[in-house]
Amino acid sequence: MKKALLGLIVLSLLFGYLGTPSFAAYPERNLDGIICWGAGGGTDNTSRFITPIAEEVLGKKIILQNKPGAAGAVGTTYVYNKPADGYTLLYGAESANTFKVLGISKIDYDEFEPIMLFLFGVDVICVNPNTPYKTLQDVVEAVKRNPKSVKMATSGTGGIPFVLSCLMKKINNVEFNLVGFDGDGPGMTALLGGHVDMMPLSTIVAGVYDLIKTGQLRPLAVIYDKRLPNLPNVPAITEIYPEYKKYLPVGHWYGVFVKKGTPAESINTLTAAFTKAVNDPRFDEYVNGLNGIKLALSGDKAKEFINRGRSVISWVLYESGAGKVSPAEFGIPKL
Repeated sequence: MKKALLGLIVLSLLFGYLGTPSFAAYPERNLDGIICWGAGGGTDNTSRFITPIAEEVLGKKIILQNKPGAAGAVGTTYVYNKPADGYTLLYGAESANTFKVLGISKIDYDEFEPIMLFLFGVDVICVNPNTPYKTLQDVVEAVKRNPKSVKMATSGTGGIPFVLSCLMKKINNVEFNLVGFDGDGPGMTALLGGHVDMMPLSTIVAGVYDLIKTGQLRPLAVIYDKRLPNLPNVPAITEIYPEYKKYLPVGHWYGVFVKKGTPAESINTLTAAFTKAVNDPRFDEYVNGLNGIKLALSGDKAKEFINRGRSVISWVLYESGAGKVSPAEFGIPKL
């Protein structure tokens, strides 16, 4: 009898143990971080700066690797095809907002959850100082007199310089001779060498401020609704053409994402780690050194920022003739 009772106790303890789910704390292992642009660019530099700070909170490493191509679509698709388990992060930029309307990819940030948007960079329209253009009005008038007479460098179809050329076409009714390069850096090099006349350059691209201050680039306007503290003599584009205000802000930004369907606990853990990172004094110093604007947006605020930008960019591209498919087909509202 005693043996039978003892056996029942053992069995009940065993079944009780097996019936109790065991949850390991996330993350159990190191994570993968996919940077969807090449080494040395803004997305790469920012991702590699902030990630070690987030790792201090996570207690695990995020193994970063670059998967550039197709304006960021290669890396974005790669992460989309991975399990939604929180172990593969996407480090992306604003370019995914152009994928659907340009026909680059059917996958954009609708398929991801934003963990954190890090920072924003205002673009400055710059010309080579050897050109005759002293103001943005000079450029607009020259192109109206002689369409495509001004060579504008872009970072490729879908990049912010390309988007801004479409915005100027829509608002100012001008069309530039677009010359595509593999990133902002090569485009800026071509501008400095006089191979092109003009390029919108982000203030967070290394060296832009120094080149302006030393006279190697001539700034005509900032694509923002107010002047920048470090460029007080450069007018905001809304001072020249108030019609731009409804489309702003348009510029470079960087953030980190996970695939939709990732467990809420994992999203919360990652958000907490990157919130700590963006509020770290080391990151503040980094942003100030780039002359950028810290976003520090997560959750619904990040989604609102992304979706507004997607509406603006998608409809500008489509209405300027650059977009292949109407944004309405994807349910993208028009602002």
